[in-house]
Amino acid sequence: MTADDGLSRVSGERRDHRAYDPDILPRLQSLLAILADIDVAHRSNLLVIESRPMDEARKGQLVADLRQNHCRRRAPYVREIEVLEARMEAAFR
Repeated sequence: MTADDGLSRVSGERRDHRAYDPDILPRLQSLLAILADIDVAHRSNLLVIESRPMDEARKGQLVADLRQNHCRRRAPYVREIEVLEARMEAAFR
């Protein structure tokens, strides 16, 4: 058994043994699942609107409203993912 001197066997560079908080990965996975659910619901609603016979102007307004709602629902989760990504990057600087 040899002692680990902190050097990479391949490059000879120092390895940083720091890691990010263990709670980040489960929260990131949870946020991505929430976003996937929101996206699936949005796509389903969009298909319903597009398949209904109605005035094109009305349909266009419904689609625009749906997209705006979709963005509004996603925004807090996307912001939280950005915060987690920043924490992960900071752990490896």
